[in-house]
Amino acid sequence: MYEDWQLNKLPKVDTLIDIGVGELGTNELYDAFPESKLILIDPRIESKACTKNFPKDREWRFFPYGLGSSPGEMNLNIYENEALSSFLEANEINFLDKPNETRRVEIKTLDNLVYNEIIGSTIGIKIDTEGFELEIIKGSSQTLTKTEFVLAEVRHNHESLKGVYQLHEFMNEMSKNGFVLTNIFSAKPFIADLVFRPIKV
Repeated sequence: MYEDWQLNKLPKVDTLIDIGVGELGTNELYDAFPESKLILIDPRIESKACTKNFPKDREWRFFPYGLGSSPGEMNLNIYENEALSSFLEANEINFLDKPNETRRVEIKTLDNLVYNEIIGSTIGIKIDTEGFELEIIKGSSQTLTKTEFVLAEVRHNHESLKGVYQLHEFMNEMSKNGFVLTNIFSAKPFIADLVFRPIKV
């Protein structure tokens, strides 16, 4: 959960993209951007339930896809706590039992999925995808040129998921796209909520 005083540090944007929505959504973020169009992306169609209490005048789209660096298909591991669902397998250090379900899902890149949705927009992006954040950024280079901030839950303990990126790899990819770390919203044993902003020339 993000605090109001943290979200107030983020610039206002025309379109807010929430990647890794979950069935409860990220309501504190939606409330902080009441005028922004919402683009919600989650491979579990059940996550569309978070829209049921949206105001009638709220503009939003929900896309039931996974995101990655290239199109294709992948197996999604779905756990009893659906918020922990991941395309990666958990290591023992993550204290997870075997997934309740493995579901085959379609993967798209963010650039291809939202191209027609963001024409003329300024963008804010939130990513929480249990270890797949780097792959998503790799498929988002065009979208990032219009993006004012990226709020990402990133892994800083790369042993928690099998094959997950290391933190410096994520930082390097953000730098390649012209972004710099500006805020740390939280830091926990495995994860940290980091804010990246574009470097203004």
